[in-house]
Amino acid sequence: MNLDQKLKNKQFDRIWQEYCGFLDFSMDQYMEIQNRLMLEQIELYSGCELGRRIMKGKKPASIDEFRQMVPLTRYENYADLLLPHIESVLPSKPLLWIETTWEGAKNPIKVAPYTESMIRCHKSSFIACLILATSNEKGRFSLRGGENFLYGLAPLPYLTGLAPLILEDEISVNWLPPEKDAVNMSFSQRNKLGFKMGMQSGVDLFFGLSSVIAKIGDQFSSAGGTDSKINPLNNSMKMNYRLFKAWKNSKEEKTPIRPKDIWTLKGLICSGTDSAAVKTKIEQDWGIRPLEVFGGTESTCIATETWSKNGMVFFPEVCFYEFIPWSEVEKNLNDPGYVPHTYLMDELQAGTDYELVISNFKGGAFARYRVGDIFKCISLSNETDGLTLPQFAYIDRHPDLIDIAGFTRISEATINEALALSKLGINDWCAMKEFDDQNRAFLHLLVEVSPLEMKSALTRDIINEHLAIYFRYIDTDYKDLKSLLGIEPLKVTIIPTGTIKRFTELFGRRPRKINPSHFDMIELLKLSHNGTTGV
Repeated sequence: MNLDQKLKNKQFDRIWQEYCGFLDFSMDQYMEIQNRLMLEQIELYSGCELGRRIMKGKKPASIDEFRQMVPLTRYENYADLLLPHIESVLPSKPLLWIETTWEGAKNPIKVAPYTESMIRCHKSSFIACLILATSNEKGRFSLRGGENFLYGLAPLPYLTGLAPLILEDEISVNWLPPEKDAVNMSFSQRNKLGFKMGMQSGVDLFFGLSSVIAKIGDQFSSAGGTDSKINPLNNSMKMNYRLFKAWKNSKEEKTPIRPKDIWTLKGLICSGTDSAAVKTKIEQDWGIRPLEVFGGTESTCIATETWSKNGMVFFPEVCFYEFIPWSEVEKNLNDPGYVPHTYLMDELQAGTDYELVISNFKGGAFARYRVGDIFKCISLSNETDGLTLPQFAYIDRHPDLIDIAGFTRISEATINEALALSKLGINDWCAMKEFDDQNRAFLHLLVEVSPLEMKSALTRDIINEHLAIYFRYIDTDYKDLKSLLGIEPLKVTIIPTGTIKRFTELFGRRPRKINPSHFDMIELLKLSHNGTTGV
């Protein structure tokens, strides 16, 4: 019996227990599942070439021994076997390969194998997200099947493209636009067509990048909520009534039309590195509190908020989770040879930031893998909701990457390549992710320009214009920030040659090139202005 049939038979308690019952687990129950599935994965891993490489030909007898034996890994440890899709070296045969961005300047993509069991687990996680998105209290939800689903994310081979595939045999939804059309469209085309179809027939569910959802709210306000090309004859009577009512109220109250004036959503799911910065705005524009979820190519969908939508819980059956405390992350940043210590789910402290480390279950490829994402453990339990599991807030990508709006990942290699191509005579630099007064992220680049270049009237605007061209050339996702979101993702500040060297002499250390601390950025700017610091 699939989900549609269970919904038709009104088996709502059974559905909730099947997909969301993990939220009732005690920590002991949660860790029992984690440990059991990890031992099964170790068995699979020890029998393949990839596992023997990572475990140096040994077979750990316990999870503790596995954690001691297997080093923390990054994608470089797998690239030579995964990028060519060599299936014979894997723990289990993959059903398909999922793709994502790696580093634009060095390695454009990375891929991850997905077994049949992983895909079934991902389906269960995604259905749980749909149920929780349409819920405001424990055990009650409004998902019924047949909903119009506006889907603002990328198709296969990206992870988000799995949704239509995994749901087709479980629940009937009307995709806006239909999957058969969406696969042949660009990101912009899919969003425009889906939006147009939503204006014609209504929207019940929406899943998109937080930055895109917030931008649509802005477009409603600036364009009056409708596109001049929309023909009322193509709309349902219900939608035309809503459009007329929204337009009339806007004129009378002299307020902009917002999505909530047109659509009454059952559920809104968001993801992306800037979710925390725009969730309040999204709720104001759309009239519904968004459910934040987290997933990744290497991990699949691994975390969701609950019905209260105030913190994420990790699914116990997807991956084995380890956490590197921020203090250990900083030691590793300052000394790349330092091996940071990890903690398990039942060893965390509330209020601490952690870098996530995952080991795939169900025959996946990755072991003790540094995903590159930072979370804050906001609580170890939630008495109001009856949760005895930790809840998390997503903070950002690892400090050695700058993620802008979930579209692009800018690394040291990306910036070096852009500077080399530009031939602008920039001697040294530092770059930091910052936010403007509208909570939109941008890349703040401090560049040292030689005296000769300064005399040739090399201005900040010229540098900004040149570098933006080369960033778009190196990183194809970078250009979407301007064309789709209207974000100018680059701000350049010129500092005199030798500023970074003077900082290093004063403090006995060089500031990190990517995401130096806020203190370091302030001191660099002070040095660049008058040669003095707060030391």
